[in-house]
Amino acid sequence: MRRRLDRRRTAVAAVSTLVVLGGLAALVVSSPGWPVFQQTYFDWAYGRQVLPGILEGFKLDLVIVACATVLIAALSLLIALVRTSRAAAFAPFRILATVFVDTFRGVPLLLVLYLIGFGIPALGIPWLPSSAVVLGTIAISVTYSAYVAEVIRSGIMSIHPSQRAAARSLGLTQSQTMRHVVLPQALRRVVPPLLNDFVSLLKDVSL
Repeated sequence: MRRRLDRRRTAVAAVSTLVVLGGLAALVVSSPGWPVFQQTYFDWAYGRQVLPGILEGFKLDLVIVACATVLIAALSLLIALVRTSRAAAFAPFRILATVFVDTFRGVPLLLVLYLIGFGIPALGIPWLPSSAVVLGTIAISVTYSAYVAEVIRSGIMSIHPSQRAAARSLGLTQSQTMRHVVLPQALRRVVPPLLNDFVSLLKDVSL
């Protein structure tokens, strides 16, 4: 009986899917603007013509993603460590890190690309980079570092204080506690949101 019910559900789902998708396809194909739409978006001859250029752009995207990932990982980890530090001497750095995160999380990435991509060359300083690829990588790294830093900070803050207390009672220093006890647990916890940010980075590099 269960097998019959499963087969029935499968058949109903298949028929329902065919009806819905077939109806949508018929609606699109029978629409007045379908020929123009087809010529604009489904011109296979033009697609084959521009494919080499698209592949070259895709290779460049992968290079930018690889470089930006390294920069984002280093900068965001530094910002997260500064913001979670309890040392009194780091108070001004904590303020600067907070301003950095709040600013670049609130400014759209496209605007940051314009500010860095056109603003830095406009300064006319010879030793500053002028390559569009370098400037674009810097812009996207700065923006995503603000987001990733908050993800890492949330992972660090999620570690129970007893873990720090236990590490300090064993004789570990504050830096050793962070390196050997807190960070390994925190980074494991934030893998899913970091993967979300990586997927967003792959898409936003096209900007």
